[in-house]
Amino acid sequence: MNRGAFPARFSPHRGPAENRVNFYLKMLTVGLLSIFGGAHFGAAAEMTGDPMAQIKGFLVFKLQRMDAAAHDYVANANAYQAIIDKWAGDYDRAAIGQGPELLQLITKMQDDYRVYHNHGYETIEGITAGTKAMVAFDTYLDGGVAKSEASTDSPYSPMVLKTRDGRIISDRSGNLFHYVIEPALWGTKPYLVKKLGLAAAEKLKPVQVLPRAEVLTASADECARKLDELLAVAKAWQPTMDECVGALIWMTPTLNGYFDDWKNSRYDPVASQGRYVAESRVLDMQGIMSSLALVCNAILPRIEGQNAALAKQLKYEYDGILGFLQRVDQRDKSSGGKMSIPQIEELALQAKTLTDQLDPHLRQLAAVLNLKIPPKPTLI
Repeated sequence: MNRGAFPARFSPHRGPAENRVNFYLKMLTVGLLSIFGGAHFGAAAEMTGDPMAQIKGFLVFKLQRMDAAAHDYVANANAYQAIIDKWAGDYDRAAIGQGPELLQLITKMQDDYRVYHNHGYETIEGITAGTKAMVAFDTYLDGGVAKSEASTDSPYSPMVLKTRDGRIISDRSGNLFHYVIEPALWGTKPYLVKKLGLAAAEKLKPVQVLPRAEVLTASADECARKLDELLAVAKAWQPTMDECVGALIWMTPTLNGYFDDWKNSRYDPVASQGRYVAESRVLDMQGIMSSLALVCNAILPRIEGQNAALAKQLKYEYDGILGFLQRVDQRDKSSGGKMSIPQIEELALQAKTLTDQLDPHLRQLAAVLNLKIPPKPTLI
């Protein structure tokens, strides 16, 4: 898999913060609701059996950690900018004079990205993108495409990103995570990085480009600002059973589309445009489906008395999807990231079959609980 311009040895090791987040993701996959009873959630330990409180508690818990990582990104981007400024904006001289410090900061910022995105946002996206109160954040941060690529099913991100002195970096040219931060930190978009001269490239060998400092500081400021806002919205959110079941109905079928992203990031650099290189897209699939399984499992006790067979079936089907994705991940890793296009496409068809068979059961869930399924969340 193409991991961008920076070699594996400069990829971040798992820091303590990410280890914690990764632990909770694994707990979701294995036990889902079991974590709500422990001390890991602070105030969540005092929760009753209220499914809405459980869902909101999980969302706020994850967002608090994501927000902290975003502010750490700001600090690291500022430190990176300070080094470039020290060398009067000359990236070659900065690389020769303070190359190890620059690479260390890139590693830290990549680590931040994995915490607030791969092991953070992707594990709550089933909730945020599936609810009207938060869908705009999904489009802005993670899901929105460039305006030139937009369609009815793929809205564009309204983000206009400017440097601190007012120069435009991105004018509705895609979302913040995948169109700016990820390609800048992994060196996969030429206009977001600075190509080094021969002497500097030899000094940092095999690194040949460095992220533009103004891109890092601008994107860090925006990332922290938007996650501050999303955290505030999540804390004020009063979830309803209708919208949570609606999120299951609208977001579960999105799994199939992730396989195209996975395939493109491996075999079609033009289509992927340098996206999805921080981690395998399979990890993101596991994250979003875990969040949906968590929502479903929080709700199931409410219907077990009315329709125990349906409750058992829904749990079986979400567990089946998570198990399927775990097998996909293991197969991907055992292949060394070299699964073929036909293999990935076959897995996409299997994923679609699994989510298609869930749809009527989710709608039956809504009927048993006498819920009104809300319209698919949009920006309108």
